[in-house]
Amino acid sequence: MVTPKTLKRWLIVAAVVYLLFPRDLIPDFFGRGLGLIDDLALMAGLTWFYRKRLRELAARATSEAAGGGGQREPGGGARPGPAAAPPPGSAPDPYATLGVPQSASQEAIHAAYRARMKEYHPDKVAHLGEDLQQLAHRKALEIQRAYEQLRR
Repeated sequence: MVTPKTLKRWLIVAAVVYLLFPRDLIPDFFGRGLGLIDDLALMAGLTWFYRKRLRELAARATSEAAGGGGQREPGGGARPGPAAAPPPGSAPDPYATLGVPQSASQEAIHAAYRARMKEYHPDKVAHLGEDLQQLAHRKALEIQRAYEQLRR
């Protein structure tokens, strides 16, 4: 699967190549203003394509995180995907949430907490869609609860 960063790079390369290539839909020798019309139309089309693709990726990530990303087993039953939530009523393991071993020191727990919070901080996900912002908010709360539990 293509990441948004890779897609953005490829689209920028395609736009620059089209701008520099001497053969356009409307050649540049018709005049600088008229020759740029097709270049600007291509830029607008690539921007539209990139934003549409970002929305699709965000929707897919949200549905997978909500439990819709389960994989089918040969017997027809659904097998939970890697982002499956723990069963209701069971508290998630705070060590697993922070990604530290149970023998971790307070300094290691604090460092892991800061690193995980950097990933899901509201300022880091403000440019993403509403669904991903809500998902990041839930993860940040889960990380905060795990840290509070281990700090005691």
